[in-house]
Amino acid sequence: MTTRRGIFWPLLLVVVGLVFLMANLGLIGRISLLAFANLWPVVLVLLGIDIAFGRRWPLGVLVADVAIIIGAVALVAAEPNLPSGAFILSNPGDSVVSQPRGDATTMSLRLSGGAGTYTVAGGADPSDLVRVTSTEPDLHLRSATRVGQRADVRIEENLDGIRFGPRTSGQVDARIASDVTTSLQVDVGAGEFVVDLTNVKLSDARINAGAASLRVIPPTPTGDVPITISTGASSVVIEVPAGVEARVTISGGLSSNRFENPRFDGNQTAGYANAKDRVTIKVTAGASSVVVR
Repeated sequence: MTTRRGIFWPLLLVVVGLVFLMANLGLIGRISLLAFANLWPVVLVLLGIDIAFGRRWPLGVLVADVAIIIGAVALVAAEPNLPSGAFILSNPGDSVVSQPRGDATTMSLRLSGGAGTYTVAGGADPSDLVRVTSTEPDLHLRSATRVGQRADVRIEENLDGIRFGPRTSGQVDARIASDVTTSLQVDVGAGEFVVDLTNVKLSDARINAGAASLRVIPPTPTGDVPITISTGASSVVIEVPAGVEARVTISGGLSSNRFENPRFDGNQTAGYANAKDRVTIKVTAGASSVVVR
């Protein structure tokens, strides 16, 4: 029994560490510590098996423990935002989060979330820099600072504290001020995501997604606007509006790439090389399909 316990905990650490490593590499969806915390009933199951059968069948119990741990961790990796039962470790946030415009003319905005259906676009109310609404009360304004006329805003899902009731994957709609120069970062997990930057005055953007269906529409640029997209096992569609000069480079693992936009000559539009105002898009993808339209 001592030998079994000596193997059990190191094995648990190895399995959990491998899952977080795969999540960081984009091979699976984004996972939080909260997702593992919600597996606390598994600990009761393991303790019960250990008390009942550990002394009589130590090897059999070890095999059962390993199978249960792998199954539970695989469930979290496949569905990091499974609906929970009556009690989960979380704290309800807000269904609407906004940041007043004030006199800000530039903004650094970071949006972080898990699974769900997300839309990020321009068109915020005139009084707001950004306004985010969700069907689930899980939004949290983590930070908002001002330096002169520059605002730094970070909005994310609220995963702290205690929450009673179920958690489900909701719909999130983020609206950004169309006339404020914005540096945008979006970090999301598994789900369906639309990042429509048509009406956003964008300086640059970084979009990080896990196992997702991702649609990105670049803006009409001022200067050379860089956009980087990093995804895991995803379907990525990039829609380049008429009149926008763009170059799209794609690298990474097993990916299928298609350029369906007739304005593209190779991986860039015909006027990209000589354009002063243009968009430069770099895609790093895992097992993905990337289509440029």
